[in-house]
Amino acid sequence: MTYLRGFFSFSGRINRAQYAMVMLFGYIGSILVFWLTWPHLRAMGDLGVALGMTNVAVILWILFAAMAKRLHDINRSGLSSLRILVPVIGIYTPCSLFFIPGDPSGNDYGSPPDRF
Repeated sequence: MTYLRGFFSFSGRINRAQYAMVMLFGYIGSILVFWLTWPHLRAMGDLGVALGMTNVAVILWILFAAMAKRLHDINRSGLSSLRILVPVIGIYTPCSLFFIPGDPSGNDYGSPPDRF
């Protein structure tokens, strides 16, 4: 249960490899789930739309939580993840987090994440 809670939590830090895994599976998984369920959700009418929007909300929550924790690793506020909503900067924000190294020691958001 602790592992699952880590996907939805906005506290703590994650390293670049963990961030890459969440983003990879988040984006590919969301596209795959959407592609597989869309015909069935459309056939369900309003309930299908509600289920589809719930799915999108859960995936966005996980992706924003991962960005916030990655920003914590570089000692920035998780609210900086909202830069993704700015038209031009928003394209580069998630990608730049792959390349910026995290703090090697503890910072305001905790100790360095475990490496795997």
